[in-house]
Amino acid sequence: MAQDEPLSLRLRWLPEHAYVQETTTETTTGLTAIGKPEDQKMKVKQTTNIRVTAAGTNEKLARVTFAALSGEVMLNGKKEVFDSTNLENANPMIRASVGQSVGKSFVLVYGEDDRFIEVRDASTMAPPSQEGPDLEKLAEARQVADLYRRSLEMGLPKMAVKPGDRWTSQEAVNFPSAGPMNIELRAKLESVVDYEGRQHAKVTFEGEMKRADETAGARTVSIGDGSKVFGQVLFDVERGTVSFGAFRADIQLEIEGKKIPVRQQVTTKLVSLTKA
Repeated sequence: MAQDEPLSLRLRWLPEHAYVQETTTETTTGLTAIGKPEDQKMKVKQTTNIRVTAAGTNEKLARVTFAALSGEVMLNGKKEVFDSTNLENANPMIRASVGQSVGKSFVLVYGEDDRFIEVRDASTMAPPSQEGPDLEKLAEARQVADLYRRSLEMGLPKMAVKPGDRWTSQEAVNFPSAGPMNIELRAKLESVVDYEGRQHAKVTFEGEMKRADETAGARTVSIGDGSKVFGQVLFDVERGTVSFGAFRADIQLEIEGKKIPVRQQVTTKLVSLTKA
């Protein structure tokens, strides 16, 4: 592959294939900034399964399932270890939180040109109560699904690019609890590299997050201006998917008027891609 050949770095789902991702997220919440004796640290490993099928309407349906969660977190000065395969002895707070995520799924719908269309079947993320569907939880579930979808595409260009090309992208993202944010990314295709025996485009990016509405001050939780994100991805040119991604976010969290710095490091790896 010639280094100066324009490359399309658009996600291309392969019908009748199964993808397995492993994502490790390390979060440090700067509680010492508000007078607490120590910062809170958490490390979570998530396994995500994606099964892609072709619909008769020329659509591709990518069913995303959060299959497993494990990790450790400091709670009240004690390290709590958890694994979704055995939550019997887990802290009740952890058990409730993990139970809300594991096994939940939704469908990302793409057209035959691989352009995203919509989220479907998000209701499994927000099961109805005796009073009927919880519309607020259903809306939040759709936000989670949309955030996941955008994380798959973070930093990728919408046009064909060559090594050395730079581009910017602006995204309006709605975070559950924190509300809408504008994210502006500056990205560059550094080079085409060999990764695990396959040709990959190496993309680096950095950017800022800014509030998108004027109601942030009225929210219990909001993300303050000055929050930044950095990262790089390795995009498998032939198979049209991200094989590896590493992101870091320095977030200025504001909770009830108090500013708390949060640093989050996220590493995602495609561990398998097989015919379903």
